[in-house]
Amino acid sequence: MSRIKKTYDYYVAYFKEGRLNDAQIAKELGVSRVNVGKMRRKWESLKDEPHHIKSTSKLTISEDTFNNMLARSLEVETHANRLKNQVEIEKNKIALTFLSSFNQYCQLELQDDVTRANKLHNEILKYKQDTSNIDSNDFELSLRLSELKELEKNIETKRMDLCYKVLLKLKSVLDITKYKE
Repeated sequence: MSRIKKTYDYYVAYFKEGRLNDAQIAKELGVSRVNVGKMRRKWESLKDEPHHIKSTSKLTISEDTFNNMLARSLEVETHANRLKNQVEIEKNKIALTFLSSFNQYCQLELQDDVTRANKLHNEILKYKQDTSNIDSNDFELSLRLSELKELEKNIETKRMDLCYKVLLKLKSVLDITKYKE
């Protein structure tokens, strides 16, 4: 393989980036490690001089060097996006687990009231069947229906209260995480 002579400017881009060692730079540029070492010593001796920075304000690199740098940046970006997606997936899993747990908690919290409401509903149905054949006063039925209605309102109020408290806690957690970003 024939090696193409590279100018000092080709090396400077890699030295400024600072991610590759001399062997890796030599491989990418297709030059010897000795040449990279010489150019690095030259760069290190000149990089702190103010007139050198002004004279090298325009940098020219070969297409191969540009393509290598572009490919490396795309790899890094792809890896970062992959990690970001994995974090999002884990956050969604946690959210689903939380919602499932919250649903179970709500059911346990409201279990006594729901049982009482079901029992009252069954009593009302039984009372309606018993009184369908007999002329009776609807006062007791009205009383039980209003009691059932109040109990159902109470259940929904408790459910909304539980949801509201959880939403407030979640909002405070989200506000905290926004400040960390």
